[in-house]
Amino acid sequence: MTAIPDHAVSVPELRQVLGLPAERADGVRDLLVVPRSPGTPVPAAGSWRMALGDWPDEWRSCPSAAPQFLVMLHGLAAPYFIATIEEICVSRWGEDTDGSFASRVVPVTGAACEATALVAGALLDCDITFGWQYPEEQYAFL
Repeated sequence: MTAIPDHAVSVPELRQVLGLPAERADGVRDLLVVPRSPGTPVPAAGSWRMALGDWPDEWRSCPSAAPQFLVMLHGLAAPYFIATIEEICVSRWGEDTDGSFASRVVPVTGAACEATALVAGALLDCDITFGWQYPEEQYAFL
């Protein structure tokens, strides 16, 4: 992992800090981003749930295309600041096969401490909007 030179982070820089290619390849959704409103509790490792449809089943069969990190942002609207980064256990995607498509488990294992230390508090320089009504629907892939 490499240090970020200032307090604004582009998506390619963030991806490189995480050891991912600077650009996301077609069909790959390796970086999952969620907004969190201030004061909202952060789900414990293993208890994140999101409206991911049948993607977790696809990711189970092709882990290289699955999210490897969950990036939590401060706030529900731009400007977005990076709060924390959590690692995802890609081998556990799709374990909840009997779950609702609107409430699939995101198998986070805990904070990616080194990456979080490098970019926490930095402005994420990107153009994304989280416009869905429910928190479990508010996510993006970068």
